[in-house]
Amino acid sequence: MTRVVLTQPAPRVDRLAARLRERGHEAIALPLRQLVRCADAPEPAALVDALNGRYDWVIFVSPGAIALGLGGAHGPARRWPDSVGIAVVGPGSRQALAEAGLASPRIRIVAPERAPYDADALLASAPFSVPSGLAVLVVHGEQGRSDWLDELRARGARVDRLVLYRSEPVPPATATVELLRGWATGGAPATFVFTSVDGVRDCARLLATQSLARWACGQRALAVHPRIAAALSELGWQAVRLIEPGEPALLAGIESP
Repeated sequence: MTRVVLTQPAPRVDRLAARLRERGHEAIALPLRQLVRCADAPEPAALVDALNGRYDWVIFVSPGAIALGLGGAHGPARRWPDSVGIAVVGPGSRQALAEAGLASPRIRIVAPERAPYDADALLASAPFSVPSGLAVLVVHGEQGRSDWLDELRARGARVDRLVLYRSEPVPPATATVELLRGWATGGAPATFVFTSVDGVRDCARLLATQSLARWACGQRALAVHPRIAAALSELGWQAVRLIEPGEPALLAGIESP
């Protein structure tokens, strides 16, 4: 049994915490941000129905974009047009597509084949390495990098953007903070999981205000990208391990010594 602190945004983090508990781990969901659909964003059915004949590819930038854009397993993904390919940046997003009912071979799905999984790696993959003439819709949140979109356009693609969601701060539950404090007081070992640099910074602020930073920085931290690992090291975390995104790699990282 491993004590695990999950810092991913709500609501997806709750499902992951439940699956870890089913495997016998003591998992805390500590989402300090939640993804909220923008008021003017289309509903999943309207998004899917508008694709055919307009776009060659849709790029979902994160599992959250997929969940909000497609509405889960009972959403409109079954009506996804065969002529429109999907691109994602990592295994976590591939898993989110499968959960929504989209998978190869019916749908063309492109993603980087190896770490680091990010937009730069996606642009090095076909067809985005030479995208001239392609019509591409990018589904993303209010924050995040945009320089890679300019690069796609410079290579000859027609790129439209759909800002689907925003990230809002979430105050931590008192019971969750007290459980963390109990672990720290008892010197219990724990594993923290980070999937974004913002998550690292948000968690660091919380730990500092609760006088838990010294204990936490001595615990193991799993990071899904080198930039996240670097942010943790800069903040004093002593045992940072780089893992691939996605649930299988996360489980392997948690359950390995």
